[in-house]
Amino acid sequence: MPKALKVGIVGCGKIAHIDHVPGYLGAAGADVVALHDVKKRQMAKLSEAFDLQAQTYTNWAKFLASGIDAISICTPNCFHCPQTIDALRAGLHVLCEKPMAATPAETTRMIAAAKKAGKVLQINQTLRYLPVYVKIAELVQSGAIGKPIHVRCIRAGGSTPDKGWSPGARWFVSKQFHGGLVLDIGVHMADMMQWAVGEITEVAAYVDTRIKNIDVPDNVSALMRFKNGATGVLELSWTMPVGAGVLEIYGTEGTLRQGFSKQNPIEIMMRTKDGKVRTLRPKPRKRLRNSQERFLDAIRGRSASPSPGEVGREAIALCDAIVRSGASGRFVKVQKF
Repeated sequence: MPKALKVGIVGCGKIAHIDHVPGYLGAAGADVVALHDVKKRQMAKLSEAFDLQAQTYTNWAKFLASGIDAISICTPNCFHCPQTIDALRAGLHVLCEKPMAATPAETTRMIAAAKKAGKVLQINQTLRYLPVYVKIAELVQSGAIGKPIHVRCIRAGGSTPDKGWSPGARWFVSKQFHGGLVLDIGVHMADMMQWAVGEITEVAAYVDTRIKNIDVPDNVSALMRFKNGATGVLELSWTMPVGAGVLEIYGTEGTLRQGFSKQNPIEIMMRTKDGKVRTLRPKPRKRLRNSQERFLDAIRGRSASPSPGEVGREAIALCDAIVRSGASGRFVKVQKF
């Protein structure tokens, strides 16, 4: 039995509570032994919620030098790049929350730092670890609906994250902290669309801010062109009263839909030779190894991470193209590396 890896948590807010700490506690071979936050109260809440016997640090340098092997970065977006690079230079493996960073240039610096340090850099692109989305990617890539020709995705909520998902976390709606709808929700679907269908080369987007007293986008409509000839539409909003969450992928031989049925999360409609429509309902696996488990596997050399820095960078490049197109009012090229 290998020695348990010592893990530290950076930022003790909502995502640490619902994802990272329970993810490590449910994994074999990891101990959460250190917490870092500028707010002592946040660390106390996290420790109490999970009965953690972890040392707490408000001093960043002391935290990095505390004898830990790896960290999860769960802080506001603006800190992801500098904290990741500091940790890698200190000899630590890093699981960084999405979005990886604010710009493609920052993601490149993070990847370079990981390679120089010889450490694992994994980005918490959570759809890569959810059975439904893994199954969708597998089906499309295997040709279950033929060649993809069009993708439509809408993800919308009735409020901003600081009011609904994590009450009081104003950084979500602050330009200073690189908040906003594009990096909050768009980064998930940017990754999903490219993962399932292929490389996106060009984007035209309408980006808007409708809510008063915030300075970041809260509504996006984007048209996308794929390298393989497919097209796509991505719609994002924080202002739809009852929300929405639908993914449709149209192929030359059928259509895959997600989000239309709770009982059947994935549906494939295909036309038979006699002209009738046949509906298939593929079942995703009940459970996959979570992000923290796969991070530990990558550290131990058991398997490659499903979402290394390069995956995070591709998602950020598409988000960056959406923002640039929204500002220019024109089609823009997605940066390639």
